Amino acid sequence: MSTKEKLEKLTDNMRRWQRIENAAVAQTSKIMEETEHPLIRLVAEIIQRDSNVHHRVQQMVIDSLERENINVFYDDLDKIWDSIEKHILIEKKTIELAKDSLDALAGTKNPVQQYLVSYLLHDEEKHDKLLADLALIKKRMYP
Repeated sequence: MSTKEKLEKLTDNMRRWQRIENAAVAQTSKIMEETEHPLIRLVAEIIQRDSNVHHRVQQMVIDSLERENINVFYDDLDKIWDSIEKHILIEKKTIELAKDSLDALAGTKNPVQQYLVSYLLHDEEKHDKLLADLALIKKRMYP
C-alpha cells in the first residue's frame, strides 16, 4: 500500500469514527433524558464531552491531511515551555492526590466514590501523558 493510499485510508477511518462519535453523543443524550440518577447522568455527560473532543481531534487529523499540514516548530514550544512544565507539575500533584484518595477509600464500602476517584486518576494520568508526549516532540526536534 502506497503512502497516498495509507493516508486516504486514515482519512476514511477518521470520518467513519466521527460518525460513531456523533452516535455516541446522541446516545448519551438519550441516556440523560431517560434518567435523573446523578451518577448515570454524570457518566453520560463525561462520555459525551469526550466524544465531542474526539470528533475535534479527528477533524484536525483530516484537515492536516486534506487542507494544511500542521507544523510544530521548536520556537512554538520553546516560547511556552515554562508554562507547560508548570502544568506538568500540577498534573503530577493531582495524580498524587487521586492515588492518596484511593488509598483512603481502600477497605471502605464506598464503591461510587472509588469509581469516581478512579476515573479522575485515569483522566489526570491521560493529561500527564499528553504533556509528556509533547515533551517528546520537542526533544526530537533538537535532541
